Parts: sequence; structure tokens; C-alpha cells
Amino acid sequence: MNYPKFILNDKFEPQENDLILLIFINDKERLFLDSKPLEKIDIIAPKEPGGSTTLFRGSLYDKKNCMVRACRLDKKHSSPHEAIKEVISKHIDISKDEDIKRIVVLIAPEREPQWIKSIAEGAILGGYRYDDYLSKKPELPSIVCIYDKKLNKEEKEAIANAQKGFHWVNAARDLLNAPPVAINPHSLSKKFQELGKKAGLKVTVWDEKRIRREKMNGLLAVGSGSNYPPRLVIGEYRPKGAKKHLVLVGKGVTFDTGGYCLKPSEAQIGMKFDMAGAAACFCAACAICEIGIPIRVTVIAPLCENAISSTAYKTTDIIVMRNGKSVEVDNTDAEGRLILADALDLALEKDPDWLIDMATLTGACVVALGDDIAGLMGQDDDLISSIKSSGEGVGELFWELPLHMPYTEKLKSDIADTKNAGKRWGGAITGALFLKRFVPDDVAWVHADIAGPGVKEEPLGHLGKGSKGFGIKTLIELARRLID
Repeated sequence: MNYPKFILNDKFEPQENDLILLIFINDKERLFLDSKPLEKIDIIAPKEPGGSTTLFRGSLYDKKNCMVRACRLDKKHSSPHEAIKEVISKHIDISKDEDIKRIVVLIAPEREPQWIKSIAEGAILGGYRYDDYLSKKPELPSIVCIYDKKLNKEEKEAIANAQKGFHWVNAARDLLNAPPVAINPHSLSKKFQELGKKAGLKVTVWDEKRIRREKMNGLLAVGSGSNYPPRLVIGEYRPKGAKKHLVLVGKGVTFDTGGYCLKPSEAQIGMKFDMAGAAACFCAACAICEIGIPIRVTVIAPLCENAISSTAYKTTDIIVMRNGKSVEVDNTDAEGRLILADALDLALEKDPDWLIDMATLTGACVVALGDDIAGLMGQDDDLISSIKSSGEGVGELFWELPLHMPYTEKLKSDIADTKNAGKRWGGAITGALFLKRFVPDDVAWVHADIAGPGVKEEPLGHLGKGSKGFGIKTLIELARRLID
């Protein structure tokens, strides 16, 4: 994990090789404070909305090789807080070619501290680099935010907790960006143990023998073709006085070939991200624990590898799931719902007040919403609304799709209680409806299909190439809202 160091100071003192960012909200309104070291510079806003321009290069207060740039945040289709994250991320890239040691952002004291959190996110998430396999590690500049105002205890705590959350997003990104040769059900379960211990979670790992005793035959079937038998990880956070219980279930397919319904080669690129749901749920639980949000959280992560071998499960197989329902395998590439169904049945035994599963479940959801937006389906309108608004508040987008019950007929089987997949159209909905068969009507349950942003390889806003760690910020914010 490599990302810039974020520093908050109350005084601006130029240093050599500084890049100083002067932020305009629009062509007239300034975000920055006036500073004596900049008094001889002609400070004007860039002409174009969302634009940036270099105002000065040279010595500043006898400090050499300084650069001053002006940037505007009135970018089309983007809020100012999202835009400033992109500004920070963009200038981290610029700094590589300019020998920049620090990026300094000046914020006027009358501005709210929320701007500090946005700048920190632009630095920590926007500056993240996965460099484990690079022989030469990139040197990243530190990001210094100058805010000439004394923060109160609550404001300091909010900024510190935001940074903790960003760290856990990057922890998930490290797991997701690692190659399949390094991440399998066994190694990932150990990584989760290490991360959980660091955060303060109680972590339990079930091996294939325990999984078999628990009759989690969906998880066993999907993992049956791999040299690495499946694992199931349970993380628990029980703060004193917590009255409500949030249970998270995350799909953890460490690599998805599609099984005997083999994906085309180009479609297998990115399938190391098929454990994005498990990484998001587990790292969110770690963040909630480390921050100390007073809500009980249990996270369940079924882990397996969907591979091909003489022992792999096949189409037309029938699997009797943990809850006793039988499933005819119509498509071995509709594997995530099989492992989630067993995990959801286990989750019900934890007596949740709210139950959320998160999974890179269907390409159909990406067709419906594109690769920037996740889908929500479920049977609790208040929880769906809370997830959606929590996501909007932290810059992660979710949209509700209908849990259209008549489509259950598409899963009808003549020889089992249900098929695991229906016809092509409405695949995101039928995937959720399959899971619905394993959740009673009276449970506050929501399914989040993160196949778009969870697997997206190309940049997304201030987040660069590779994994985004999507969903973690939303779950942290949701946990805060659920206790209010």
C-alpha cells in the first residue's frame, strides 16, 4: 500500500519544490485564504469551468522550484467536493514530472472542515498506488492542507475517523489488486484474520470440514474444482451498549473462470475482483470497529475459487443448500448467488436487525446502470433509502432496481426447488430473486450488486486504475446513520 501522507497545518511556510494549489469554487469565489508569500503573484481564476492554470514558477520566499497553480471546481456534472478530490489526484500525477515534494492546499478559515476531509480523501484514495510488484516504488508527494482555524474536538475526531476509513478502503484495494497467484481462499482468509486482529474484530475461519458439517453445499460446489478448498470467515464486533445488529455478507470468489460455462478470455480480465463484496464488507467492519461506531456488526465472507477440473461442479447438477432447498445448476458462471445463499442462511441465525449482502453478482446490472453505479434490490424500503443516501453522501452511487416477484418464474425448475439462473433479460433482478428465496419476508434485507464499480479497472473520479474499494465508505456512513 502506497499513498501520500496527509498533513494538516495552521500556518503556511513555503518549502523548496512546493506545488501550491489555489482553489476557486467558480470564476469569482475563492476557497483559499490570502497569504503573504503569495502577495506578489497575480492570482486570477482559470477562464474555463473546471480548468486549471499555472500562475507562477520560480523562487518563493527564497525557496526554489516552487509552482503555484489555480484551479476551478465548477466542473460540469460534479459537486465541488468531488471535484476537489479529482484536483488533488490529478496534481499528484503532475508532481511526478515536476520533482514536487509537497502539494499545499490553502483553505480559508471561514470554510467548513468538510473541505479538509475532501482534500484528505483526494490524497489518500486519489494518490493510492499498488506497487507491490514494482522493482522501483514511486515516490509520492505529501499533501499539506493549511487551515488557519482552531478545530474543536468533534471536528478533529471527524477528520481523524475519515482518514481511518480511507485507510481501510486502501486495505481492500491492496487485496483486490493482488494477482490471483497471491490471493486464494486460504491466503485471503489469513489476510482477513490479520486485518481483523489489527482492527479489533473477533475473527473465526471455517475450513472445508466445518463447511461440510454446516451443509453449506453451495459454497462447497462452487469451490470443488480448485486446488484450494473453500473457507468461510466470520468477523464480529460487539461494542458495549450496542442495541442494534448489522450483518454484512460479502461474495468472496477469489477468481472466477466461469467454471464449465467458461468465460471468454477477455471477460476473465478483472475476475480477481470477484471478491470485491467480501473485501468491502470485511474492511468496512474493520473500519467501523476501529472508529468505534456503537453498533454491533457481524461480517460473513464465503471464500472460494471457481475453477475447472475433473472435480468441478457442472451444469444440471443439483445442490441441496444449507436451508434444505434444492438448486438445479443452470449456469456454473452464476456461482456467486450459490455461496451467498448458504451465507445468508447462516446470517439469519445471527438475529440481524439489518441484513445486507454485497456482491459483484451480474453483468446484467452493469448493462442496466453502467460501471459507475451499483444496484440495490431488497425488501426494506427504509434500508434501501439509507444505503442510497449514505452512498450519495460519500460519493458512491447506488440505484434501486425492482425486486419484481413475477420474474421468479424464470427460475422455475422441473426437478429442483429452483434453478440458479434464468434467461438473459432481467438478470440482475433474477439474481436477487434467487437470493430472496433464502431470506424470509420479515427480514430487513437488501442486496447490493456492485458488479460495475466493484470490478471497474479504469479510473473512476479521483480513483485511479485498478480496484476502487467501492462500498466501504457507504457502509461506514450507513452504520453511523443506523444508530441515530
